[in-house]
Amino acid sequence: MKQAGFEHLPEIESFAKTERERKLLRMVRDFRQVGSPYILTPGTPKEQVKILQDAMVKVFKDPEFHKDYLKLVGEEPTPVMPDKMEKLIKELPRDPEIVALFKKINDAGSLPPR
Repeated sequence: MKQAGFEHLPEIESFAKTERERKLLRMVRDFRQVGSPYILTPGTPKEQVKILQDAMVKVFKDPEFHKDYLKLVGEEPTPVMPDKMEKLIKELPRDPEIVALFKKINDAGSLPPR
């Protein structure tokens, strides 16, 4: 979803020249969409997972949440629902080269050569 006022600009993925760059941009975008996910330990009972997911959906759909978020942040919230968050995390690139490049770009210092 494009930010208001930026609809006329191309998607950043259109600047990728290689599959490596496309994977990296996808990883960056997916991490930004997910934000700070709630992570449970392996083996958490499915009933407890469902309770937490339902609670998140309830909060994200609450008009008061949207009103308070807008007041605090100055823009409309665009929450990622639990099912989409899980899908995004599962589909993150896992190849070591892309992960290392992602870490390098998100670290202090100069960018690696293209």
